[in-house]
Amino acid sequence: MSRERHERGATKKVGEILVDAGLIDEKQLALALAEQRKSGARLGNILTELGLASDAEISRALAEQSGLDYVDLDKIEVSPKAIDLIPESVARRLGCMPLRVEAGALVVAMSNPTDIVAIDELQRRTDHFVQVVSAGQRQLQRAIERGYGGTGAAAGVLDLAIERALAEFREDEDRGAQGGLIALVNELIATALRQDATDLHFQPEPQISRVRLRIDGDLVQAARLDSELHAPIVSRIKVMANLDISETRTPQDGKVRFPHEGGVVDLRVSTFPSVTGESVVVRILDKDSQLLRLTSLGFDEHAEAILRNAVQRPNGLILTVGPTGSGKSTTLHALLRTVNSSRRKIITIEDPVEYEVPMVTQCQVNERAGLTFASSLRAVLRHDPDIILIGEIRDLETASLALRAALTGHLVLSTLHTNDAVRTISRLRDMELDSYLISSCLVAVAAQRLVRRICSHCSEPYTPRPDELAAVGLPADTVGSFARGRGCDRCAHSGAKGREAIFEILEVTPPVAQQISRNAPPDVIEAAARECGLVTFHELALQRALEGRISLEDVARIGTEAGP
Repeated sequence: MSRERHERGATKKVGEILVDAGLIDEKQLALALAEQRKSGARLGNILTELGLASDAEISRALAEQSGLDYVDLDKIEVSPKAIDLIPESVARRLGCMPLRVEAGALVVAMSNPTDIVAIDELQRRTDHFVQVVSAGQRQLQRAIERGYGGTGAAAGVLDLAIERALAEFREDEDRGAQGGLIALVNELIATALRQDATDLHFQPEPQISRVRLRIDGDLVQAARLDSELHAPIVSRIKVMANLDISETRTPQDGKVRFPHEGGVVDLRVSTFPSVTGESVVVRILDKDSQLLRLTSLGFDEHAEAILRNAVQRPNGLILTVGPTGSGKSTTLHALLRTVNSSRRKIITIEDPVEYEVPMVTQCQVNERAGLTFASSLRAVLRHDPDIILIGEIRDLETASLALRAALTGHLVLSTLHTNDAVRTISRLRDMELDSYLISSCLVAVAAQRLVRRICSHCSEPYTPRPDELAAVGLPADTVGSFARGRGCDRCAHSGAKGREAIFEILEVTPPVAQQISRNAPPDVIEAAARECGLVTFHELALQRALEGRISLEDVARIGTEAGP
């Protein structure tokens, strides 16, 4: 690092760096500083808790402030020689991860690179000069799990928790429910968090209770439990989510704030009755995903410019579409982060409200109490909002009110379940909305899919067979940087690790609006949109396969899902 860079970083505070980077504005910084004066907490923690900046953004700011480098630990190979210098217990206690030894110095990643006491202890223990780099807290915890064999160790802990819970439950149901079962449920949730799962499923069967994790879109088994543990586990989860443990015949939904790695993770719990018992799904709400900006979601420059221009309009309708779990809500919240919320009033109607957003009025739908999307939207219009976010358009009444709001000077953001951007027009027509109203109100549609990334640790180049190329519409002589994953411990031998979004953006330009108002069929609207720059899912997926980022198998899957 240069001396000039160090001096430049040292003269600025974290808040100033975040403001200069455009991550927060002056008013948001003032809000966080006021909270800091009340609580005495670190500014970085306050900004994260308020949802104003992500863990990674704070770490980058700390790195710049200290004149240090920021590293992405998910993409770094760790040297076994470096790991041998620092015991796992010390790494966890000090919040550090040894990376490598170079030129006699031990390079160590820390989430708080200004912790001089920790650095001094590391130098005494290792007898090495310690060179510190900055990393995000969550990435740091994942790196410790990987580097110190956390997966195997965690599996052993889970096995012990299962044995203890079963033994205690059979001996004394009450004591088991208060001891071993609590530990088992906590360990199952912690396992899901360590493996970056998005959902934790408890599925009852006649002889067993199957626990599965959804990782990168696929379900993988985490544990097989004795069937007699299922009901007590469900009861424990209900207690955590403040649900009625005596009600087993109707679905219930609730929330849990689960302590994990020095922080708190939000979980959404849903129960559903089945013939073999209650099925439970625990959804892990990744707070950092709601802090993502358009630049980090995977949009190309043209698509991002369309959406940025759209969200700055005073009125109109912007839709994100795609299947459940494709990240539609994340995109909507990223759009909201591009808006100056201190000057515009934003009201959301959600079911459920998964994340609290500062300076935004949020409403939770409660259909049992008569508070539906439609009735909420009627009330919201009397509160003079500039922007209205509707969690989902499900029926004609909500759709009609959304269009009316867009026509009367409001910017409306919402989601819809359709296969691709152009078919959104057909879906709105199926809801008996007039084509001329759709063409007048609709500004843009962002259709999206999540595709699995080839594991960076076991990726290898390969030449596809002619039949593989033909399956995705490529000629046999196509040349590209095709790759595939061999399978390794990092990706659980699947060949894929992590997911990325693919976006199909339909901008309702005058030529497109004209075809919509004429009630033109989807292929005619698509032709008009292509002339205005529309790139389809299939074309985008092919490009990523040619670059070696995703497999041809996932290209074929995208083509099937997005087809008519």
